[in-house]
Amino acid sequence: MDQEVRTELYLALLLLGADAILLGAIESMDDKDLLVDLRNWSEARLAELKEWLPTMSGEQLEEMQQRIAQYESHRGSLKKAA
Repeated sequence: MDQEVRTELYLALLLLGADAILLGAIESMDDKDLLVDLRNWSEARLAELKEWLPTMSGEQLEEMQQRIAQYESHRGSLKKAA
C-alpha cells in the first residue's frame, strides 16, 4: 500500500477512536499481513457487535443493525467477486 495512503488511513482511524491494536497493525505490517489482520479484526468486531445487539434499543440498535447490514453486504460483494 502506498505509504501516503497508509498514513491517511491511520490518521482517519485514529480520529475515529480506533483500537490501538488495529492502529499498530496499520503502522507496522506489510500489505499481505495487514490484509489478513484487518479481515480478522473486522470479523471479530462483527461478532462482538452482534453479541451486544440484545442490550441495545432505539436509535442505537437501529444504527448498529444498519452498520452490520452494510458490512455484511459489502463483505458478500467481495466474496462474490473473488
